[in-house]
Amino acid sequence: MSKAELLNWLLFALCAAAALALYLSYGKTSDIIHPARKAQAYNPEQYKLIYETVEFATVDGVRLKGWFIPAVGGATGETIIFCHGWRSNRGEMLRDTHFLAEQGFNLFYFDFRASGESGGGMSSVGYLETRDFDAAYEFLKTNRPDAAESVAVFGTSMGGSVAIFAAAKYPELACLLAENTFPSYKRVVANWSWRRLKTPYYPLVALTLFFVRRKLNADPEPYSPVYSVGKVRMPALFINGDHDDLVPLADAEKLFGLCPSEKKQMWVVAGASHAKCAEVGGEIYRNKVTAFFKEHLREPIQGKMPEMIK
Repeated sequence: MSKAELLNWLLFALCAAAALALYLSYGKTSDIIHPARKAQAYNPEQYKLIYETVEFATVDGVRLKGWFIPAVGGATGETIIFCHGWRSNRGEMLRDTHFLAEQGFNLFYFDFRASGESGGGMSSVGYLETRDFDAAYEFLKTNRPDAAESVAVFGTSMGGSVAIFAAAKYPELACLLAENTFPSYKRVVANWSWRRLKTPYYPLVALTLFFVRRKLNADPEPYSPVYSVGKVRMPALFINGDHDDLVPLADAEKLFGLCPSEKKQMWVVAGASHAKCAEVGGEIYRNKVTAFFKEHLREPIQGKMPEMIK
C-alpha cells in the first residue's frame, strides 16, 4: 500500500470516528433532556395523610401537578416546599420526608416538568426547573397565604440545585436543606456519564453538552449552585453521603464552604450513596431533619417583621 493510500485510509478512519462521536453525542442528549418518567409509586394515602391535589402553570405555560399536605392536626403557617431529583418525582420525595407532617409542618410537593404527572417534555437538570419552583412558590403564597407565613425549601440532587437557586433569589425563605447537591451542572453530567455509562468527557460528554445547549437554546451552567450559593445567608443544612459517586464528598464540601450563611451545617451520612441518605440514615436522619426545621422554620411573631426575629 502506498503512502498516499495509507494517508487516505487514515483520513477516512478519522472522519468516521468523528462522525460516530457526533452521532453518539447527539443521541445522548435525549438521555439528559428527555428522561424516562417514573410512575408515582408513593402517595399520601399510603401514609394516612390528608392531602389536596393541586395544579398550576409556569411562566412559560407548563402545567405542573402537586400535593398540598396540611400538618397532622391541621394546617399551620409553616410550610416546606420539596424539590425532587432528576428522573424522579414527588412521590419519591414523599417516601423519604412524609414524617415531617407529624412534626407540625405543611408539606408541598410538586413534580418538575417532564417528571411524574407534570406536563412538559424537556428537562434541563436545573435551569428550566427554577421556573417550576417560582410557579410553586407563587401558587403557595397566592392560594395558601395562611400556610406561607414561614416557608422552607428542601431539595435533593437536581432539586437541591433548584433549592439553592431559590434560596438566593428569595431571601425571605426561612431556611434551606440541600441534599446530595452537585456544585456544577457540567461536573454532575460528566460524573453521571463516566460513572454510570463509562463515557469519557472528551470528546463525547463535551459534545453532548454542546448539543444540549443548542436544544435548550440556553446554557444551564450559570444556574449551577456554585454560582448562587454565595448569596445564601439563611440557615442551611447540607447533607451528603460519603459513598456518593455522582456528588463526591469533596464536591459537597466545596459547595458547603462557598455558602456564607452564619447558620450553616453539614452532615455526612456514612455509607450512603446518591439519593440514599434517608434510607441509610434511618431514625438519625429523621431526627436531624426534624430538629433543623423545628429550630429554623417558625412563624413570625405577630406584629414583627421576619428579619427582626432572633
